[in-house]
Amino acid sequence: MSDKEDDRDELDDDLLEEEEDELDAMVFKIRRSLGQPQARSFTTQQLHNTRERHRPLSTLPARYVPFPSLPRPRLTPDAFATRPDIVWPVNKQVEIIDSIFHNFYVPPVIFAVVTGDDGEEVRICVDGKQRLTSIQKFIDGQIPYKDPDTKKLWYFTVSHAARGAKLEIPPSGKKLFYEKQITCIEYRGLTPAAERDVFQRVQLGMSLTSAEKLQAIASPRAHWICQLETKFIAADDGLPEKFEFDTKRGRNFQNLAFIAYCCDSLPEQTLPTAQKLERWLMSDAAPPETFVVDVEGVLQTMWHIASERKLNAAFKDVKAKVAPVEFVFIGLMLYVMRGQEYTDEDRAAAIHALRKSLRDEYKDIRLNTRVGRSCWELITRVEDGEPLDSLVLRASALKGAAKGKGKR
Repeated sequence: MSDKEDDRDELDDDLLEEEEDELDAMVFKIRRSLGQPQARSFTTQQLHNTRERHRPLSTLPARYVPFPSLPRPRLTPDAFATRPDIVWPVNKQVEIIDSIFHNFYVPPVIFAVVTGDDGEEVRICVDGKQRLTSIQKFIDGQIPYKDPDTKKLWYFTVSHAARGAKLEIPPSGKKLFYEKQITCIEYRGLTPAAERDVFQRVQLGMSLTSAEKLQAIASPRAHWICQLETKFIAADDGLPEKFEFDTKRGRNFQNLAFIAYCCDSLPEQTLPTAQKLERWLMSDAAPPETFVVDVEGVLQTMWHIASERKLNAAFKDVKAKVAPVEFVFIGLMLYVMRGQEYTDEDRAAAIHALRKSLRDEYKDIRLNTRVGRSCWELITRVEDGEPLDSLVLRASALKGAAKGKGKR
């Protein structure tokens, strides 16, 4: 598939953003900038003396309370729930300790400073967790300092039982390391999405997509969407193994969130904007158990239909990759057809008609107003009891009409 075809499968940006005031293109103005960051230095001792405290359902799940000499901030590692934790190998951890001892450049640790529930400042580590982890493991005696000349391994902390078997750094060497300064960059007033954006730009040199920004939200609903992604998409035999669809840069999370949001909004036939979806995800309300079961049933049915040769015409006969708008409305179609009055054959025929009619009627398959309304119209006809055979015939008629117009 070409890049242009991939672009047509993207969700329409006009639907992802609320309407903004018309901008004057001839006026130079910096918009939506972050607050000016502040550079600070912490000693390795300050960064090490922390204790872990967990908080639930957070994209940054662990807090650290530091050495008392620090003016009562707390440090939190950069462990986003939606990002696999990357652990440095021991040799790389040892190398960073060598760099600190010898005053080589160590990239700054980036913190987002927020106010905790108890009114104290909390420093969330946006970038630099592995540097902090290496410092902590070295001081705890889990990794050594390797003398570059003698190749001897020296440990900051040696247990009583290991003395004689391991070389322990003398007090003067420990004091030297404790006093080493680590440069830290602090941002204040960052939203969770901005925290992820800073991380992405530091790591990859690019800003976050709208889909990726949604993953920064910490709430019961967002946590549930992450669980759906893990269970039905990231699993070894998940949906990507059954049919082709876009899985890059947060699209899985966004598509699943769109399905859940639109199902939750019924009977209103909504076309979500990024702001509406964000507000829905940020709610403190946990999704009701019955709703959770229904949505999981929808995804299980989608997997089943795509897996069965006698049911998967929607994915095999329509050769194009499943566009995001198709993925969302397939989910919605299966949700409104979840009752016992429908068979899997009925559901398979309905989503086949959905894909066929969209591909025959539109050249660009995007989640915009026109395509969205067409999808809702077809779902309404299913709800109103229109025979499924007529939906398929109508899709074929649309294709024939389109070809006829092209011949004139």
